[in-house]
Amino acid sequence: MPVSISMSNSPLDTPALSTSRLQTSLGSLMLSTPIIASAGTLGNGNELADLVDYSTLGALTTPTITVTPRTGSPMPRTADVTAGLLHATGLPNPGLETFLEQNLPVLRMLPCPVIVSILGTSSEGWGLLARTLTEAGGPAAIELNLMPLALLDAEKSLSPDAYAASLYGGALREYIVEAIQAARAATDLPLIAKLPSVGIDIGEAAQLAVAAGADCINVTQAFPGIAVRLSGRSCRFPGVVAGLSGPAVKPLALYQTWRATQVVTVPVIGGGGIMSGEDALEFFVAGAAAVGVGIANMISPSSISRIAGEVAAYLSQYDIVTVRELRQR
Repeated sequence: MPVSISMSNSPLDTPALSTSRLQTSLGSLMLSTPIIASAGTLGNGNELADLVDYSTLGALTTPTITVTPRTGSPMPRTADVTAGLLHATGLPNPGLETFLEQNLPVLRMLPCPVIVSILGTSSEGWGLLARTLTEAGGPAAIELNLMPLALLDAEKSLSPDAYAASLYGGALREYIVEAIQAARAATDLPLIAKLPSVGIDIGEAAQLAVAAGADCINVTQAFPGIAVRLSGRSCRFPGVVAGLSGPAVKPLALYQTWRATQVVTVPVIGGGGIMSGEDALEFFVAGAAAVGVGIANMISPSSISRIAGEVAAYLSQYDIVTVRELRQR
C-alpha cells in the first residue's frame, strides 16, 4: 500500500527541510540531508544555478573527470525507453587541469558538500587525480567511478572482446582493488567506491572495495542495455551499448543496495529510479544511509528539494528520528 505523505505545496518552503531528522553521515562526511545529486546530473554548480537551490542538496556529485580531456561519444547519446533512459555519453569532460582552473572555484562556493567523481585508466591515473584534487582543496569526498570503461566509451563497446574482458573474471576484481588502493594512498579524503552494476556479485565487490580502503559504497550505476531502431534494422547507439537508468531499474538497484548492506558495515549510497520521496524511503528500508538521485533531476532540476521534503514529512508524520531507523532488520 502506498505510504501517506503530508507535505506543503512547495517543497522549497517546507519547514521539514531544516529538521535534524534528515541529517546523516557517510563516514566522516556529514550531510544535512541524505538526498544526493548523482554524478553529472546537476552539472558543476553553475549550469542550473537559476533552477536549483543547492542548499537543499545533501551533496552535489560532479560529472566524472579524467586526467586528459574527453570529447565523449558521437551522437545520438540518449534514447527514451519504457520507464527509463538509455544514455551513452562517453564521459565528456575537460580533463583535470581545466577542471581545477574553471570548475573547482565555482564548486567551492556552493552551500553543500561537493563530491568529485573521477575515473583513471591506470593506478598512476587514479593516484594523480586523487592527490591533485586533495591538494587543490574544495572536495568533501572523492567518488571513484569503477564502471568498466568499455561500458562508458562507445568505441570500446564496439569490441566484443574488450567488452567481455572488462566485465568478467579476475580482471574486474583486480581493477576495483587497484583503483581504490591507488586513490587511498594518495588522499585522506573520504573515498566513495561507485561499484559496477554488472560483472561481479555486488556483495563481493563491496567487500573488496572496503578491504582496499573505501569509506563508503555507492551502487547507483546504470545497467547495460541497447536500443534498436527498427526502421533501419540497426542499433541506435554508435557503440551499441548504453546505460539504463530510471524507474525501470529500481527493483534491481534496491536488491544491490540490500545486498551490499548485508556484507559491509560502511555506509552505502543506494539509488536507481528514485523519482519521489516514497522511492527514497524504500532504499532507506533496504539499508541505504543516503540515496543518489539522477534521472529525476533531468526532468525537474528541483526534484531533490521535493524528494527531501517528502522524506522529512514522512519521518515527522511517524515520529522517526533518523533515516537509519527505517532500515529493515
